Amino acid sequence: MKSNETGKFHQETSPSYWLPKDEDEQQRLTVQHLALKELYDGNVLSSIRNLLDFEKGISILDVGCGSGIWIMDMITDYPHCTYQGCDIVDTTNKVLKISQFTFNYGNVLKRLPYSDNTFDYVNMRLLIFALRKEEWPQAIKELVRVTKPKGMIQLTETVLTLIDGEPQIYHAVKTALIAVCKSRGQNPKIAEDLESILEKNEKVKIIQLDARKCNMSSNTNTAKKFVWDCIEGLRGVWDTVGPILGKSGERGLEEVTVELEACLTTEDSYFSVNSIAVQKL
Repeated sequence: MKSNETGKFHQETSPSYWLPKDEDEQQRLTVQHLALKELYDGNVLSSIRNLLDFEKGISILDVGCGSGIWIMDMITDYPHCTYQGCDIVDTTNKVLKISQFTFNYGNVLKRLPYSDNTFDYVNMRLLIFALRKEEWPQAIKELVRVTKPKGMIQLTETVLTLIDGEPQIYHAVKTALIAVCKSRGQNPKIAEDLESILEKNEKVKIIQLDARKCNMSSNTNTAKKFVWDCIEGLRGVWDTVGPILGKSGERGLEEVTVELEACLTTEDSYFSVNSIAVQKL
């Protein structure tokens, strides 16, 4: 168990990003990836699978690739494709030495290290805690730039909307996360706002909107993964979120995580996600 004091952060290159980048966090993101894949019945939205020939082989970019878990999984599903991943730091799994995959340092807010019209399919997800509100349109423009005409872009973000009647502790934790986002100039509603941002970009058209949710009290394998994701995610940001909840230290963390896990597994508590597919014109 690591607090923010011991976790490795990459704030030196992304001041707005406030999640750790240590091994515990990479493990959490791996479990979250598996949960998302189960929630969506795959890594790729159906419209993109229908429009692009993954079996024949296409060029794919994962922006903000982290450990590379999405790419590793995609290579298993679609071995004939070629894959590039970029991030501002290299936390890719060191066993990821595969001929189809190349990692590059890259910041989506600057010019990515790829030429115009390079990729058939570009994926970017889970940057709600990384990009500031005003940075999203620019980030999307950069995704569009490196995508081929008629190529596809997929964006996936978690929903932080507060829901009336949800368990009190879950509501409180989400409220704290929203407060931190706003204090850092980020948009806690980006999952809901992506559609309007994309509609303003004249170089793409929206092909598919897919909003899904998992009731974490349902006791399914997917639900269990999301519960674990929530608990471990809270551990990772405890030094930031704990004081907002009026708690601190390891004792406070254990009190809150025990209460949170109990409510998530016994009361209706939803983990919600929005995913959008757009085509470059």
